[in-house]
Amino acid sequence: MEYIRVLKKYRFFHYSATNPLEASMYLTTGIETFNKSMGVSFFKRKHSFINFLFIFGISNLVLYVVSLLKSAYFARHEMTKLMYCIATFGFCCQAITKIYCFIITRHHVIDLYENNLRYYQDMMNQSNTVKRVLCDNASLIYIVIKGTVLVYLILVIIAMTIPGISSIFLADQILPFGFTVPFINVDTFAGYILNYIIQTIMAIYYWIITVGSDITTIYNLLTANGQLDVLMTITEELDEQLERNDCPENIRKKIIEIVNQHQHHRSYLQQLVDFLNPYHCVTLGSTVPTMVISVLGLILLDWYPGAVIMFLGSVQMFYICFLGTSLEIKTDALTLKVGAIHWDKLSIQDMKYMNLVLALTQKPKLLEVITLPLDITAFLKIHKLIYSLIMMLENTKE
Repeated sequence: MEYIRVLKKYRFFHYSATNPLEASMYLTTGIETFNKSMGVSFFKRKHSFINFLFIFGISNLVLYVVSLLKSAYFARHEMTKLMYCIATFGFCCQAITKIYCFIITRHHVIDLYENNLRYYQDMMNQSNTVKRVLCDNASLIYIVIKGTVLVYLILVIIAMTIPGISSIFLADQILPFGFTVPFINVDTFAGYILNYIIQTIMAIYYWIITVGSDITTIYNLLTANGQLDVLMTITEELDEQLERNDCPENIRKKIIEIVNQHQHHRSYLQQLVDFLNPYHCVTLGSTVPTMVISVLGLILLDWYPGAVIMFLGSVQMFYICFLGTSLEIKTDALTLKVGAIHWDKLSIQDMKYMNLVLALTQKPKLLEVITLPLDITAFLKIHKLIYSLIMMLENTKE
């Protein structure tokens, strides 16, 4: 994370917070403003979805699914086109899952938001050191969110422009996605342009809903990271009290605060994990097969759009696994911090409290899909599997 914080020196990523509650509200207001571009709200309980932007977006998704299924049926005897349709279907599954998780069952997202709001309000009573830690975490969230928006935008632009540029120099007219809209003849120039425009509109909507849901997830996960930073800071304050032999009442008060903060963190993370598990199951369940199919097309059929699709899937997976690893690292750091306090200066009762905290930090709530932890190790294993498949296919071709 420290490498990411370096980006703060650039104006595009610069954000300095002085008040954790105001910083939290600033970030969520920015996310909510972005979500308005697709006519939805993730943080307001009373929101009407009967608006042009939302209905237009859902209509595009319905048209997308119908076009994809129909195109796959008509291309069932053409392996390259069929493979393109199947690979594109993975993004369709993701879009439907995002709509289900973040719109249909959005009360879970609102519960998390309100939980965060109460947490930041309670943190206003903490020391200036704790407030500074939360402000630094808010700056990190700002950097990661802005970076995510930028990276996804660049990927979508690349995915949409390369087929058009390639069509200028090649005999075939290539569309960004592996489907054509029904009743529009793609073999004519006008039909090709119209299909290209429709697919561009769909890509923009997919970019908006992907960014909107992912930056909301990033905000929640990095808030959990911030809670761990706060716990480590409060633990350091406890250790300082023990070192200077502070009065037992103050030490007991600090320990109770640590226990309460840790209980809140575990409860919050359990709530977040329960919400994200189905979302991540479908995301990985659709992304990994999409990447494998793209590799098959690239190696066996010289299907070069497969490289773009594989890269898109890899970036999405990296975000999930990177955030999961960040949580693991912070949890391990908290375990070390708790284990390093002056235990010999604790009373028997206080030692029992801290021993409970130490035991719970060694059994953390982590991101996972079924039984697979979502971390960089899982990310590398998946790519190692895909690389092995590439090598096997290359040897088969030879």
